[in-house]
Amino acid sequence: MGRLVEYILLLLSVVLVVSTLTGSTNNYYNGPTKVTDCSVTKKFAEFTNASLTPNPMTRGKAYYVKGTFHIKKTIQWGIVHIIMTYNFKDYTNITFIDDKFNFCDFFLALTKFRCPITPGIYQLNYTCNGNEAVPKLFWRGRYYAKAAAYNENGEKIMCQKAEVTIN
Repeated sequence: MGRLVEYILLLLSVVLVVSTLTGSTNNYYNGPTKVTDCSVTKKFAEFTNASLTPNPMTRGKAYYVKGTFHIKKTIQWGIVHIIMTYNFKDYTNITFIDDKFNFCDFFLALTKFRCPITPGIYQLNYTCNGNEAVPKLFWRGRYYAKAAAYNENGEKIMCQKAEVTIN
């Protein structure tokens, strides 16, 4: 009987892995077609009115991001974790970006405000040109992105996810 339970658990784990790799309707990568909030709590910060233009984005070309940060608690320091994947032929997800950045440097580049970031409303109007443009190495198609920020205590400050098309 013990072996049967082990085989059932093994089968279930294989089914879960395969459904994740193939883009099953139950996995994260079937996300929304716009920027949405994926935070569990809104006690630290919210990012609203987010937009990304042009849509679709073009490889080698600049893009523009805007939105509003509503910071609710002082942020001394943090990490931003960005993941961007491509669903290859509805078979597997290929990760193009999986990087962590210093939140204070990232926020400074986007808003021109330095840490510590005190509670308040901060406008984001950012244009990416030149070296920051969409890399030409990216394949044409639909990408799924998620950005999560964590404070010095490892608590999630905010989370955003988006579905982006690149031509």
